[in-house]
Amino acid sequence: MNSAQAFALVVLGAISASCASSEVARETGANKGAPSSSAANETAGALPDASLPSGACGMILWTLDVERPIPVFRAVSEKGAEVNVNGAVRKLTLEEFGGGSGFGVFETQTFVGEGLRVTTRVRFGLGFDGGSYLERGLISIEKPDGWKAVIPAAGIAGCRAK
Repeated sequence: MNSAQAFALVVLGAISASCASSEVARETGANKGAPSSSAANETAGALPDASLPSGACGMILWTLDVERPIPVFRAVSEKGAEVNVNGAVRKLTLEEFGGGSGFGVFETQTFVGEGLRVTTRVRFGLGFDGGSYLERGLISIEKPDGWKAVIPAAGIAGCRAK
């Protein structure tokens, strides 16, 4: 198995595991009474394509909402980022970055575009062949009207082989 296949399996496994745990929670009534993040449900939507392009490095972040973990943010090193806000995929460009880095990703990054300012904060976790898990993530989405959503996130950073 090459690193691209391993990377793809990790992404699919993580998303599948998140979805499976949501089904169990829904069926068993676990977390009943705990409100889900309305900001995540109203603002951040699923990206239609959350995979990294062949030969590219970057990160994918998904929500930690127990009811509906979904991939909502993708950054491709040197190409910019995408986020789905209110049903529309918005293209963003990197404006600021800082902290540790790996795989074309920094611990803190700020992207701007289409009237949005999106800041991601992550901590690099356990590594795997061609990547690293991202822990303690936050996605902050600021709109021109002053409205801001802060969404807890998890994800991966890595490079996909050609």
